[in-house]
Amino acid sequence: MHAKKRNGRFSLYRSQYVRKGADGNAYGYSTQEFVGSLPADALEIPGELSARLSPQEAQYVESKVIHPAREAAEQSLRLAEEERRAREDRERDPRWRLDEALILLMDAGRLVSEAGRSVDAAKIHELGAVLEKLAVAGKVRRDPLDAVVAAVTSAITAVKAGHYASAASGKFRDTPVHKSWLRIREVVDSGNDSLLKALQAKGWAAVRGQ
Repeated sequence: MHAKKRNGRFSLYRSQYVRKGADGNAYGYSTQEFVGSLPADALEIPGELSARLSPQEAQYVESKVIHPAREAAEQSLRLAEEERRAREDRERDPRWRLDEALILLMDAGRLVSEAGRSVDAAKIHELGAVLEKLAVAGKVRRDPLDAVVAAVTSAITAVKAGHYASAASGKFRDTPVHKSWLRIREVVDSGNDSLLKALQAKGWAAVRGQ
């Protein structure tokens, strides 16, 4: 038996050799008997076709058509599952969104610089808050000190971008902004319960005068 594939189907033929003189013929020749056909992606031999096949022929069809079709179907399912998981992973992954956001920010900065366009201060403030949240959330999981650095870096960016505008000359000491700065300096460096004191107590920072 042999199979011929055409238009997504396999046609099965049973070959038989007629010997010379078997039917008064001067030469030997081969004949082909059409047995049936089945789809190239069939996962089992159709019952009507199976009834016309010998055990050896059925084994040939299994090897030629059915097994490859099953392997292709399993591979297709695996690829579909991998694609589904990749889509889910992408939906959960913030990194590509951050990459695209960075590109847009760089483009916006270039356009502002080149064309001198004005920028909505409220949008800058909102963006600064988002960046601060991202920086702190991303860093604090790994190292609390990284979170401090990230928060300070974000604050510097926000101040430079005009988050607090500009203080009136000589009139900043009683403002909430200056009081916040004094509190930051106290908890980081100068206070008795500061970050510096905590690090010094554990031997991670030098003690002044020693």
